[in-house]
Amino acid sequence: MELFNIMKRTSVNESKKCSILLRHCWESPYRWGSNLLPIVILFALTLSGCTEEDDLENQKEDTFNGTLTAKVENGASYEAQISTVWALYDATTNSAGELNGRMLVASDYTNGGFTINLPEIPAQFLMNIATFFSSVLNISSELEIDDPDARLLFAEFFGITSDNNYVDSFKYTNTGSKRTTCHFVFVNSDVTVKGGSNINVTLHRGWNRIYWTSSDNKVVSNAPSGMKWYLNKDVK
Repeated sequence: MELFNIMKRTSVNESKKCSILLRHCWESPYRWGSNLLPIVILFALTLSGCTEEDDLENQKEDTFNGTLTAKVENGASYEAQISTVWALYDATTNSAGELNGRMLVASDYTNGGFTINLPEIPAQFLMNIATFFSSVLNISSELEIDDPDARLLFAEFFGITSDNNYVDSFKYTNTGSKRTTCHFVFVNSDVTVKGGSNINVTLHRGWNRIYWTSSDNKVVSNAPSGMKWYLNKDVK
């Protein structure tokens, strides 16, 4: 178990000390610059957005194979600050500003964005799907899950400086009045989740993206329009 000290930046010019705890649950080689590092692999999920005119009928089919390429809005302006993007699972920030999480994989931040190849996730690190919907998405309605043994994990993405300062998280979202958030999730088997008229999610074994609109608790697996990557502080 390794402890990395980093800084939580509360603004461009202000920073607050925190730490990331990386629990190395299993190892695989990962190239960080010119060095090979053993690294924990877990899972990823992210957030996304849709516009008000999007609905279940006009959304285009979403396909995702675990390779994530992000072009960040105003991303070039952060190149002097951010050198690396870390994908973390189980990331939390406490009242003292400490960031803790399990690392999945990392990638260089270049040309105002990043590319990450998300790994296969061993079954012992996955969580119950119903727990994800209730605890992460705050969905309280009754769910129909066609494979009760299916399990998943999700990830979040963080900008890190060259000296391990934590700058901010990255979000894949829209900036409209009816905001949708995209979660990047890994599941261990094909599964469909339904709940009334607002929840209709089809997941295939491996990495997927799902889209949650908080205003009406709509969750779908089709991609809405207007999706963009932002540093979290730029999401309006």
